[in-house]
Amino acid sequence: MSTGQNFEEQERERKVRRKVFYLTFATLALILGGFLVWKLRILILPIIVGALLAFLFRPVKDRFRARWLPHELQVLCSFALIGLVLFFAFNTFRKHIPDEEEKLEFKVRLKYKLNERYQQLVAKLPEGKSNAVKGLIEKELSPLMDKTNQLLALTTEERNLFLKYAEGYNGKPPIQSKFVDYFRANQITGNYVIPEKTPTGAVSPTAPATPALTQPPAAQEGASLESKFSAWILAPLIFLFLGFDNGQIRRFFISLVPNRYFELSLTVLDELDDAIGRYLRGTLMECFLVGLTLTLGLILLGIPVGIAVAIGVVSGLLNAIPFLGAVIALVIGVGYALIAENVRPLIPSLNPNDLALYVVILVVLVHILDDVVFQPFVLGSAVNVHPLVVVIAIIGGSLIMGLWGMLFARTERLSHYLMTASRPRQCRLSPGEIQLVWRVRDFELEICPRFEFGIWTWLSHRA
Repeated sequence: MSTGQNFEEQERERKVRRKVFYLTFATLALILGGFLVWKLRILILPIIVGALLAFLFRPVKDRFRARWLPHELQVLCSFALIGLVLFFAFNTFRKHIPDEEEKLEFKVRLKYKLNERYQQLVAKLPEGKSNAVKGLIEKELSPLMDKTNQLLALTTEERNLFLKYAEGYNGKPPIQSKFVDYFRANQITGNYVIPEKTPTGAVSPTAPATPALTQPPAAQEGASLESKFSAWILAPLIFLFLGFDNGQIRRFFISLVPNRYFELSLTVLDELDDAIGRYLRGTLMECFLVGLTLTLGLILLGIPVGIAVAIGVVSGLLNAIPFLGAVIALVIGVGYALIAENVRPLIPSLNPNDLALYVVILVVLVHILDDVVFQPFVLGSAVNVHPLVVVIAIIGGSLIMGLWGMLFARTERLSHYLMTASRPRQCRLSPGEIQLVWRVRDFELEICPRFEFGIWTWLSHRA
């Protein structure tokens, strides 16, 4: 064997060892990275929230740009403006938060109205052939009503406190007499399900004794709360640091990119920034339209403007999470409709006694309108995705993975926009080599995976 062939053989073995080393190192790095992410998973959500708030804060910070004012003072002025707005918003919202008396009154009214509606429903069922239907309804709803009554029942301390408020307590006027009558009626409300009597002398079957679950010690609970609190402190810190950032973080990461990819990296970052901005603006506009539509619908049903606006704002803010905004609006709206009295709908043909049914229909219609109109056309146009693709993605995600599938479908639209913003222009296949030319605006990145000695090597260069 000649010296040249010997040298080539050694060089080939050296390359194989180097590739095996790199592959082993990459595998260990991935395992270690996954382990660290799993251990630090409690920090992921605060980091995302802080970064998202900083991203939303950036347009406000850009409004305060002045050449004669230092960057730190500009950011402080922006923080002061946001803090002032949040202070007035919280002060306004706090006025609508029920106090102790209103909470007790709400529980009394809700329990009384639920039992009244249930008794009216059972009484309206015709006699005779419909006894089977009546029995089925009572069999299914009576246990639910008993559990609801137990949930809304006042404790001894709450009953004594309610009686004090009924006569005037803590500087507040006495509670209306009809609510006191509701309270007394609730006290004599019994169970709808009659317990089965066991024969005399018979021993009722009992469930096998199970060992009592030991409660975690207070020290462990305190440590858990402390760790969660410490993790969420990270969100405002990230928001502050990113708010004061003047491009240093971006310049640091760009400095790590080789010179041949400098312009390409800037273009990709611009595309990413534009796509995320479009997605967030589209989501905010969609949430605003949902909240506005729901508010106007509740006002037309006769619900007071203040309560309708509160329900619309809460539902609109939570609409970014699929189904959550609709569920919250349904629970709060139906809860108020059950205790509302002297309601006068602005639509004359509506019956005030069926207000709860109208609220359910309204929430369902708004949810359908969101899926069919707002998301496809408002959010879809913001990220340049066809409305039909949005509808299919949402329905398909809900069928495959339920709620998480719908949430993934929302973020998938952003990923789709990012991929289409920098999509592959062409793919060329040559013997022993696959070339993929990735085009971002006017720049091209050629990725050539080559199979050599059983190991894939990735060679990248500028086309």
